[in-house]
Amino acid sequence: MNSTNLFWNYFEPLAKEIVPDGAGTVMQSDGDQMEKLMTASVSTRGFFPAVFVMRPAYKLHDNGAEQFYFWFNVTFYVFCKSNYSKQETIEAAFNDAEAIALSIAHKLRQEHQLTENVEYEYNTTALEPVTMMTLESTQGYEVKLRLALQANDVLRIYL
Repeated sequence: MNSTNLFWNYFEPLAKEIVPDGAGTVMQSDGDQMEKLMTASVSTRGFFPAVFVMRPAYKLHDNGAEQFYFWFNVTFYVFCKSNYSKQETIEAAFNDAEAIALSIAHKLRQEHQLTENVEYEYNTTALEPVTMMTLESTQGYEVKLRLALQANDVLRIYL
């Protein structure tokens, strides 16, 4: 296992609780792949709402008690489909995407409060509205935050 797998194995099921299979998509990607995934959405039924989490940058942290963490700088996007020629569908897509993004942030906070190997700096969470035009019109939010996961199992092979 590596750091990205540790993060993905944590984030994917958490996000899928908010966006269940069959009613949307949760995927990890890098920037150039995100547009290709959005283009593929045209032929995939039930693709939206979609959560795309970027491969996160991270920093190693040792708390001095032989507990190691990866502090991840997380960026994810939530997109909902709209009809670009109808303002009410654009507003509805923004509202739905915002609700999903805030639900994920709330779930991360709950996990932080209930799980000793998860640290989440709630005050680092920032949401910014975004629009993505591919073969479809989508509106959503870019979400940035800092999250730490205990990394002892991952780093054990290196120590």
